[in-house]
Amino acid sequence: MIYEIAGLKVEMNPKFDRLKRQSEAYKSLGEPVIRINPDFDGGLYALPDNCTAEDREYIYSSAAFCREIIPHGRFFLHASAVVLDGEAYLFSAPSGMGKSTHTALWLRSFEGSYILNDDKPVIFPENEGVTVWGTPFAGKTDLQVNRGVPLRAVCFLKQGNENSITRIDSERAIALTLNNTYRPKSSDNMKLLLDMIGRVVETADIFEMSCKNESAAAEMSYNAMKGKGF
Repeated sequence: MIYEIAGLKVEMNPKFDRLKRQSEAYKSLGEPVIRINPDFDGGLYALPDNCTAEDREYIYSSAAFCREIIPHGRFFLHASAVVLDGEAYLFSAPSGMGKSTHTALWLRSFEGSYILNDDKPVIFPENEGVTVWGTPFAGKTDLQVNRGVPLRAVCFLKQGNENSITRIDSERAIALTLNNTYRPKSSDNMKLLLDMIGRVVETADIFEMSCKNESAAAEMSYNAMKGKGF
């Protein structure tokens, strides 16, 4: 089966319902440039207890996709991507840090906002700007849309009990991005990844934030990332 994900023709042959269902909107035709083998890494990934065969297919296919897109000028960020007024705002952090919780605040606070992808949006730096793409690989929520949207800003979440957001310099932005994406073993692919990250950091504003689970936090992050009075 051929799919088009983040502008790339991808061959996948899902056996189980989860991957079939989440990939339905990406069905396409044509010659694939990527072929996904969900068993490519065997047991190298730590899987949750009681992980089903359906879950394994989804997890390994997601990992294979994230690895294979790097030579094609794209990389994923472990993030929840929310769209407002035609621009994508990415909130990134390790699992359990509240990415989805914060973007849910945006959905409640800003009419017309929606989730582009809630776990693995793909970032595509192009000559004319940076595009963020939805993918079928959206974590537990399956909140995702098959669409490319211009990137406005990226925000990395950190622990804290107060609402606080700060624009960060390129060195820290690169380090945080590397901590929240797939880091290839190949030196050539790592060079490609670092080049892509550098282009994103040059193009978009990058922030670090701690926040409470309240609407004021959504207002704060929007105003800062949009550049309103910040």
